[in-house]
This record gives sequence, structure tokens and C-alpha cells, in this order.
Amino acid sequence: ADDTTTVWKVPLDGSPARGKNTALVTMVMFTDFQCPFCIRASATVETLAREYGDKLRIVYKSNPLSFHTRAEAAAQLALEARAQKGDVAFWKAHDLLYAANGKLDDADLQAMATSLGLDVKKAMDAVANRKHLAAIEKDQGLAEDIEATGTPQFFINGRRLVGAQQPEKFR
Repeated sequence: ADDTTTVWKVPLDGSPARGKNTALVTMVMFTDFQCPFCIRASATVETLAREYGDKLRIVYKSNPLSFHTRAEAAAQLALEARAQKGDVAFWKAHDLLYAANGKLDDADLQAMATSLGLDVKKAMDAVANRKHLAAIEKDQGLAEDIEATGTPQFFINGRRLVGAQQPEKFR
């Protein structure tokens, strides 16, 4: 897992991204909205996004771990926000889900859907019926292929960085 020299080809496949596709650095993150390490790492990612601006593109990949019982529901909500209102809404949902610090019950998700201005009934149906499961499983299959089993895992221009590391490690 400490192999930082291998450069992995991580297909972006239309995953939610923020930042320009001309950015010098693309950071793909495999993450879980209920994982305490992912929650901690999200603050670091924010710092880097502000610091690097247009030089950094951040790409989200879903990897809800099975023992985090609300992680998949949270990922469903984020992907439904994107389906309803595009990437900007996805990233707003992403930030709200991390800010919730693990409070991801249906009532919490419903409140987020409301504050995001989503069609709340459609959003909660998407969560209940696992509407975006195929997209989530595709990301999870990719995570398996590139040996990104735990969360969070980052691929910075294809080089692996595991866990909630300090900003220096990313730089």
C-alpha cells in the first residue's frame, strides 16, 4: 500500500469532477461519506482545492464500505443531486454529507435534499431504491482492479496516496 511509484491508469469515466480538465494535476479520490478518515481527509482536499485553484482537478469515486451502513445511502443522495441539478449540486451535496460528520439517517438526508433544492420525494426514492447502484458498483469494481480497498484512497496523476494524510503528503 505504500507503493507511491507505480502510476495507475485510473479511468475518469464521466465521474463527478471539479476543476478544469486542463488542470496540471488530477486527483481521483475513492471515498465513503461515513468513514471518519474520509471526513478528516475532506478538509485537506478543500485546503488543496483553494490553494491550487485551476491547477487541480478533483474527481470523485464512490467506495461505500459494507460496514458503514449509511455510506451507500449517502452516495446515492450525492449522485441523485447530480442527476437532478448537475455537478455543482453534486459537490454541494458532497460537502454537506461530510459536514454531517456521520449523521446520515434518512431524516438527515431528507433535510440535505431540501436544502439543496432537490425534488425531495425523487431524491428519497433514489436512496430507497438504490437508483445509482450501477454507478457505485462500477466505481467499486475499479477500486478492486487498482487495489484501492480501504478509504480514502487518492490517485494523484496516477500515484497512490492512502488515508487521511497531512496536506504536505499531497503536495
